[in-house]
Amino acid sequence: MLLLILVPASRTNALQALLFADPPQSSPQTPGTDSPPSPVTEKVLTNFVEAGGSYHQLTSGFGVWSGGYARGVLATGRNIWSAEVNGQHEFGDGGVYLAAGDTLNFSSSWYASLTLGSSVGGFFWPRYRGDAFLNRKWTEGKQFITTLGYGYYASKDVHRDQSVFLGTIYYFQGPWIIEDGIRFNLSSPGKVFSPAGFLAVTEGRNKHHYVTVNTGVGQEAYQLVGPTSVLTRFDSQNLTITWRQWTGKSWGFNLAADYYHSPFYERGGGSFGFFKEF
Repeated sequence: MLLLILVPASRTNALQALLFADPPQSSPQTPGTDSPPSPVTEKVLTNFVEAGGSYHQLTSGFGVWSGGYARGVLATGRNIWSAEVNGQHEFGDGGVYLAAGDTLNFSSSWYASLTLGSSVGGFFWPRYRGDAFLNRKWTEGKQFITTLGYGYYASKDVHRDQSVFLGTIYYFQGPWIIEDGIRFNLSSPGKVFSPAGFLAVTEGRNKHHYVTVNTGVGQEAYQLVGPTSVLTRFDSQNLTITWRQWTGKSWGFNLAADYYHSPFYERGGGSFGFFKEF
């Protein structure tokens, strides 16, 4: 499957991760690629709702993608609860993905997250998927975070994926955040190994703005482009730029643009959404 890590960013084929102001993207073709949540310092948003839509054009006769989403995050005690509904039309088919998750803070240094999802319609959406992450904050100021993750993804055909994720995040004293990670994925049938990695740089502050530039490269074991059509074993690359802007004390917009390249087609487009904190 597509194993580019699309971190804080746009809506490319798209389930947005549920815990961030600038959420990572989780493609229905991207089993287990959600980046770990990082509820520390500024980049965490809680108690908000967001809604928006996306549009992408594809080359090589693959048409257009379009969709809409609604999501929300609520913090209660040591937990951060999240939920999302995402409707997409891709490769001539449409469907809705639903997901829910929880991030639990065990202490000032340790926290973990679990997200589960399933779908109705849309051959490109997973039948079901699950992603879990364990995170550790380091240094006196808790500025450095390491992450270990595991993902399981069941397509609506015979394909299944299991993946292990290793990543780091560093919060500088100024308005800069650097994230990187690598995912090792094993797809079946065939036991095809397809690693991928990403690097993302974010500038900004909470309640003002965030601008993130993310680049990812990786291998794809398979990608569904039809109920019985599969692209297999190829490299692909992705670039995503996201701008999240507060235009009021508790509300604003999220604008993203992204580009994807593979030997089979190119994809370009973006998304736009409004958020409201409470």
